[in-house]
Amino acid sequence: MDVARGLAVLGMIAVHTASAEQIGEFAFFALSGRSAILFAVLAGVSLALTTGGTRPPAGPGLAAARRSIAARALALFVLGLVLTQLGSPAMVILATYAVLFLIALPLLRLSWQWLAAAAAVAAVAGPLLSFAIRSHVAVPDTFGETARFDMLTSVDGIQHLGSVILLQGTYPVLTWVPFLLAGMAIGRWGLRRERAGLVLVGLGSALAVLGLGGSWVALNLFGGKDALVAHLDEMMPGEGAQLLADLLRMGSFGTVGTDPWQWMLTSTPHSGTAFEVVGSGGVAVAVLGLCLLAARVAPRILAPLAALGSMPLTIYAGHIVALALLLRIESFTQSWATLLWFVAVPLVFATLWRRYLGRGPLEWALNKIGAGAARLGSRPAVS
Repeated sequence: MDVARGLAVLGMIAVHTASAEQIGEFAFFALSGRSAILFAVLAGVSLALTTGGTRPPAGPGLAAARRSIAARALALFVLGLVLTQLGSPAMVILATYAVLFLIALPLLRLSWQWLAAAAAVAAVAGPLLSFAIRSHVAVPDTFGETARFDMLTSVDGIQHLGSVILLQGTYPVLTWVPFLLAGMAIGRWGLRRERAGLVLVGLGSALAVLGLGGSWVALNLFGGKDALVAHLDEMMPGEGAQLLADLLRMGSFGTVGTDPWQWMLTSTPHSGTAFEVVGSGGVAVAVLGLCLLAARVAPRILAPLAALGSMPLTIYAGHIVALALLLRIESFTQSWATLLWFVAVPLVFATLWRRYLGRGPLEWALNKIGAGAARLGSRPAVS
């Protein structure tokens, strides 16, 4: 788990500090969007593991777990707004994670079978519902945005915030719920099962082929690409094919357009289509399986990465702050040097901190907040 979390955080750092030209289009495309998705899946796994593992909680334990998760979600939401306010060039995802945690509260009692079924339904229904709402309902134009403090200062701002988080921001909850549910299903199923790593690699690979391969088939063999090229040719005559290739290579910012409907056949990063959700979710599941296998074979070699993964919130928030500071003093450039610094420093910091101090500072604070909330309802009454 820690190794996979470490990879997810480093993937997000790489996308924020280097360009496609520097690390290669294939690597950038593989990391863009999918690192955050991996982190969302792992968040679901962690929720399941910390609330009973393969045995869903019940009774007072369930109530305490819900209070703890709700308190941590609130803290994450506030932290996300603070980090966004710093003006970092990176899109901060924490507000979406916070809302996903709240959505998980009534689902903590479900078995892995029900959670897996819910994830499968949400992977298809979420993107379709998003498309239907954006096609037929007038919603604020929040394409590519993330939650900010100023959105809380007026009724219109709150409506804007709702659109950003739920429907049409960079990380819309409606199409990110499947990742959390899939992670919860994996956590309830159990990572200690024999051959768990192999099962996850096989399942994830199959889902990746289904989603990403299905998108390719729909675009290239069933006319999806031709329809999109024709649409773009109307805007820029003779350049539709090249424009489509550029758009598919760059990815989107949370959703795709609603005209024509064939945009829903794409699977580029941050497109929020069913093909992307299934395909990129499958990649995340496969990576988790590979990390489970690798951690058994080479635990010492992977120790620094595991240390980083043990404090993902600290490292993630730290790199957002560092990016904002560099941008403010006009010293930020996307380059190999920037990427190496942003990878090396967290690895060294996390290794030393874990060895001598244990839990990461933000993880420690979040744990204290959650533990305090869990105890609130369990204090004996004074007579």
